[in-house]
Amino acid sequence: MDSSVFKDLSQSEFMDFGPALIAQLGKLQGQFIRGDDVLLPLCRVLADSSGAESVMILSRRLLACDEMPADVTCWCRDSMRYITLWRQVKDWPLLDGQRGAHLWQRFVVWPIEGLDVNIFFYRPVKGWLSFLTSYQTFIADSISGMLQQQSLDWQQSRNAQIIKSIDTQMYQSIVSNSEDMIVVASRQKGMAPVIMYANAAATAISQYPRSQLIGKSIELFFGDQDDKAQELLEAIELRLEFTGELVCSTATGEKVILHTHLIALNEQYEDGSLFTLVGRDITEQKLMQNTMARTQKMQAMGQLVGGVAHDFNNILGVLKGNLELMELKGKDDTIARYLATALKACQRGTDLTRRLLQFSRQEQFSAQPVQVNEVLLGLEELLEKSLTTQVSLNILPQASMRDICVDRGDLEDALINLVLNAKDAMHGEGQITIATGEQYLSGYLPGVGNTVSTDNRDYVWVSVIDQGGGIADHLLDKIFEPFFTTKDKSKGTGLGLSMVYGFVKRSNGYMSIMHTGAEGTEIRLWFPAIKPVERQSERHHRPLEYPKVARPIRVLIVDDEPDLLEVLCDHCQMMGMEVLAYTDPLLVREQFSGGIENIDLIISDLLMPGGINGYELVTDLNRHTAIPVLLISGYVGDVGISSREDLPFKVLQKPFDISAFVRGLEEIGIEFLQGELR
Repeated sequence: MDSSVFKDLSQSEFMDFGPALIAQLGKLQGQFIRGDDVLLPLCRVLADSSGAESVMILSRRLLACDEMPADVTCWCRDSMRYITLWRQVKDWPLLDGQRGAHLWQRFVVWPIEGLDVNIFFYRPVKGWLSFLTSYQTFIADSISGMLQQQSLDWQQSRNAQIIKSIDTQMYQSIVSNSEDMIVVASRQKGMAPVIMYANAAATAISQYPRSQLIGKSIELFFGDQDDKAQELLEAIELRLEFTGELVCSTATGEKVILHTHLIALNEQYEDGSLFTLVGRDITEQKLMQNTMARTQKMQAMGQLVGGVAHDFNNILGVLKGNLELMELKGKDDTIARYLATALKACQRGTDLTRRLLQFSRQEQFSAQPVQVNEVLLGLEELLEKSLTTQVSLNILPQASMRDICVDRGDLEDALINLVLNAKDAMHGEGQITIATGEQYLSGYLPGVGNTVSTDNRDYVWVSVIDQGGGIADHLLDKIFEPFFTTKDKSKGTGLGLSMVYGFVKRSNGYMSIMHTGAEGTEIRLWFPAIKPVERQSERHHRPLEYPKVARPIRVLIVDDEPDLLEVLCDHCQMMGMEVLAYTDPLLVREQFSGGIENIDLIISDLLMPGGINGYELVTDLNRHTAIPVLLISGYVGDVGISSREDLPFKVLQKPFDISAFVRGLEEIGIEFLQGELR
């Protein structure tokens, strides 16, 4: 640096721009010497120093192109400026004899002397042109080596500079800012593929700093993987293209699923070859696909289970009804014992089908406002009795929580199932904690396993936490399936968690595994929070074995199961009713098309074949005269309603005993004489 330069350094314009610029250019020189591409960082440094809104570096020969070539290096503060900047720059008039920095429209244009390179500064701060004019030779000496990457001479000698040219020649316009992981690597004979370049997305996805990637084997990503990774390495060796999904191991030990594409480049590097590996992170997409597939699978299983349970409930209804009739009419004590045993077996079958239906039902028909803490505290004594002396129960309710709208009995069953499941997970020893709270959910459901999107709203949650050994990763997708269990078949049916899952789903809630591991598992149920409402006291009924109706009643009974229809007819006749019985709903609609006079009560199955269900039938029969209706069903499927509020009729769940039948009739207004028939 001669004396004139030192004299220049003392001027105020240099003090405004020079010191910071020299410091930044020094850093870029070091990166350039290490082999890094520095053109885009140089654009950013020049923009910061000049205060320009955009800086563009390009070869003058490129100005003849209609569209912005990939060889142009540009940085803009406003990304929208890219759209119009090239149309403005390409109109530069290429003034003959214009060698130094000059003002043109809103640009300061700097043709670098001795190089086929121009630098355009769009709207720099005041004083930048004067500074550039005074010190352009000094600055050009500092950056000329970097600018060789844009010069015609460098274009002609790119084979000798292949490592430095990859970013600018092939990926300049897309690679640096791509969301896909892009890695350029070389492979020499007999050696592992070595990473020569990695874009910003590669470091973001892999969590490895760029300094830890350059020079490392490509096996850093996929070295411990399965046959797919081996197939990728073979494609690299044979210079073939490869497309497939691979699991990438990150620096933090996490697993990322990448859709990868391998491209063998034509350029030969010394005695080896170059290739590009492009990987798109599809981890979240795969999780969503798995979640959707799981949901569809559960829906299909629910429909299958519901249909089977419906038929099974009809069978149980026939058995239970006939056994009850025999018990009511028979007086032999020996036969009574046999009947009691048979009825007990029927009840076990009823409990099983109830659990199946709880899993399969898409809607609930007895939801009511419930305070979770009240249900939990009411169950505390029962839960403690269900545990062994080696298991302690710790309940941590959050105060002042809002209500939820669920079936109270189903919620109680769900909590009991989760507690018993937690006890089994701890092999009958440890502490079980039940906690409650409220949380606003937005986006995705917290927890491990599949990604589930949630409605944006407040939720009341209840967690059951055990101290067991955790759930294996490969079982997380299976634990909610019906009949899946890791227990001995004599110790469980595999319906516990699936029943809970079905209850939560039809309650418009969610179920998640918050965490699982060697220290235990937390399973959390989420329910939409509602405003507290005033709850009425429940109506209590005195159990009746076999009552008589208080007045003459003519009842129309419709059920497509002849045996079950016969049981219903016997029940009603023994209660003193006059019965009209049909198995064909279409025949009923035809015979009573003119009205249902002289009918005081309608009892109908809900799901029946023939093109019309019980809900449609009784709605049609009631269009002129309102008559009490009791619907009975073992499974509430698609009957043209979407919620309990839309159903104007009482539904009695099959199979039912005579006490439940009487209570159902009382709830729709049928009156009985006080006392019992012996």
